[in-house]
Amino acid sequence: MKKIKIKPYSVIVITSFMLIGAAAGYFGAKVGGQAAASLPASVMITLVILFIPAFFFVIALHEGGHALAGVWMKFDFRMYVVGPFLWDKEHSGWKFKWNKNVNTSGGLVLCIPTGTHDVSRRFSIYAAGGPVASVLTALLAYALYLICKQLEFTSTVGQIITNLWMIIAFLSAAIFVVTAIPLHAGGFSSDGARIIRLLRGGDTARFEVLLLKMIGSSMAGSRPSLLNIQELEEAQALAIKLKAPMGVYIHYFFYQAALDRQEYNQAEIHLDEYIEQAELIPQGMRENVWVEAAFFYAFVRKDLTRATQYFNQYKPSALIPLAMVYTTQAAIALLKNELTEAGAWIDKALKELPNMMDRGIAHVLNEKLQEMREQISQ
Repeated sequence: MKKIKIKPYSVIVITSFMLIGAAAGYFGAKVGGQAAASLPASVMITLVILFIPAFFFVIALHEGGHALAGVWMKFDFRMYVVGPFLWDKEHSGWKFKWNKNVNTSGGLVLCIPTGTHDVSRRFSIYAAGGPVASVLTALLAYALYLICKQLEFTSTVGQIITNLWMIIAFLSAAIFVVTAIPLHAGGFSSDGARIIRLLRGGDTARFEVLLLKMIGSSMAGSRPSLLNIQELEEAQALAIKLKAPMGVYIHYFFYQAALDRQEYNQAEIHLDEYIEQAELIPQGMRENVWVEAAFFYAFVRKDLTRATQYFNQYKPSALIPLAMVYTTQAAIALLKNELTEAGAWIDKALKELPNMMDRGIAHVLNEKLQEMREQISQ
C-alpha cells in the first residue's frame, strides 16, 4: 500500500480548522439553546425555516465581495454561483441557469484576469474580496442585532428580525474563518491560501503568476500558438519541483499550443499527460479533459473508437463551454459520415462561440469548424 505523507503544516491547519469548527458549533448550540428557552415556539420554527435562506444570503454576499474586487482590479466578471443558482455571462448578456455541480454548490465567482500587468497583487485583492465582505457583513449584522435588542421588540416579527440578524452575523463570521484559513483540497484553494501564496513570493508565487498570465493572455484573445514557450517551460519545471497539483494545467496549455501549430505528435504527448492527471482537476472542470480528448481523436487522429470512448465519459457541466462540446460532436458525426448531423452541430457551435470565456481557444475552434464545413461541402 502506498504511504500517504502528511506535512506538519497541513496537520496544524486541519487541526486548527477542526478546533475552530468545534468552537463555532459549541457557541452556536449554546446560543441556540438559550434562544430556544426564551423565544416563543413560532419564532423558533420561523428561524429554523429561514436558516437555509440566510446561509445562501451570506454566501451570496461573500461571493459578491470577490466579484466587486475583481471588477475593481479590471478582471472580466463571467460567472456567479450561489447554491443551486448560477448566472453566466454570455455574449448577449447575463443568463440564469440551474447549477447541478455539487463541487460549486457552496458558491463560486469566476473573474478572468485581463492583461498580465501586476497579476499577483491584483489577484491577491480579488481573493481577499470575499473574506472582507464576510467580515463587514458579520459586523453590520451584529450591530443591527444589538440595535434591535435595545429596542426590545415584543412582536413575533420583531423577534424574528432581531434573531435573524444574529444568525447572519454568526454565519458570516464562520464563513470568514473557514475561507481565511489557508487550506487546499480537491483541487480548490481557500482564499487565505491563495493570498498567502501570492504575497509570500518565491517559487510557489512565481508558478501561480505564470499560470495566471497564461490564462489572462488566452482569455484576452491570444491564440495558443502565441503563448510564451519559455514561460510555459519555466512553469512546468516549477510544477515538477513543487509537486503542484495545478501543474496539470500546464500540460493543457502545451497541448493547445502544439495543436494550434499542428504539431500533432507533440500535442498527443501532452494530451496523454493531461488525461493521466485528470484526477487532480476538480469535478466539473474535469469534464474538459474528456471533451478535449474526444475532439483530438475525432478531428486529428480520425479514431472513432477512442473519440467515442472519451466523449462517453463526459458529463454536462456549466463550466465547460458548449461551443467546445458541439464542435466535438460535429467532429464525431463527420467521422461517422453523418454529414447532415455534423452540419447541425457546426451551426450550433458557431452560434455558441461568442459566449466562450477563452477567446484565444475560440479563434482556433472557429478555424476547425470552418475546416469541417468545407469537408461537408466537398
